[in-house]
Amino acid sequence: MKLALAAAVLALTANGHTHLRDLKIGDKQYERGVCIRPYNDPVTYTFPAKDPKDEFMRCRTATVDAKAEKICDVQAGGNVTINWFASDEKGAMGINPSHVGPCIVWMAPLESNGKGDVWWKIYEDGYDAKTSKWCIDRINANDGKLSVTIPSDLLAGKYMLRPEIIALHLAFVPFSGGKEGAEYYANCAELNVLGGGKTVPQGVPIPGVYKADTPGIVFNTSAPFTSYTIPGPKVYKVGDPGRTTKPDSGSKKPCIKKRRRRQLE
Repeated sequence: MKLALAAAVLALTANGHTHLRDLKIGDKQYERGVCIRPYNDPVTYTFPAKDPKDEFMRCRTATVDAKAEKICDVQAGGNVTINWFASDEKGAMGINPSHVGPCIVWMAPLESNGKGDVWWKIYEDGYDAKTSKWCIDRINANDGKLSVTIPSDLLAGKYMLRPEIIALHLAFVPFSGGKEGAEYYANCAELNVLGGGKTVPQGVPIPGVYKADTPGIVFNTSAPFTSYTIPGPKVYKVGDPGRTTKPDSGSKKPCIKKRRRRQLE
């Protein structure tokens, strides 16, 4: 009975869900899980987050403080290839084609551990009305791979990289505690950005950037549509305004003691 249940769960994992399996940085291919924060557990590691208020949706780790065993170097302006796999079975697709939706890639300073208004987008891809294809269709056509560029003006330092797929097949109503609602497939990698410029972009909170009823989080893919708006802020572009503090310096302001002026007698 237990074996049958486990087999059913694994079949469900392979058929519907996904995870960030590995990274390729420049010409260097890393093995499964290297520089990626530990997966939730061996059985449900591909299962989605559902509640947009839950910290689990940030990186889908067993604990919010889980760390990667290694931090991978990447040049500012360099490419990172994200490899999505529905399972670890040979020939597994990136994600089930029924799980249509956008792809977003976020970054945040590593020292923040992803907490606070620290996340900004470096990439997004949604729906192409000309081809009637979603980002997940393009990922599956590319064997689960998605390549993104690290901003060339990003201040050197350690960062979190958070690739995310938002599946909309059940998003016709807001999430309210049941099966319905959008599904969030995100994992977090840890990178050491080399070179670069002086910018750390302004950020938003995760969780917090989405609400259960945010347009683009609620979306009926079964009804006729000709466009789709990706939720969240705009993608950071090189040269956009940002703050210039170090990624691991925090946001504390220096304490300046004011001298009292001597009163004239």
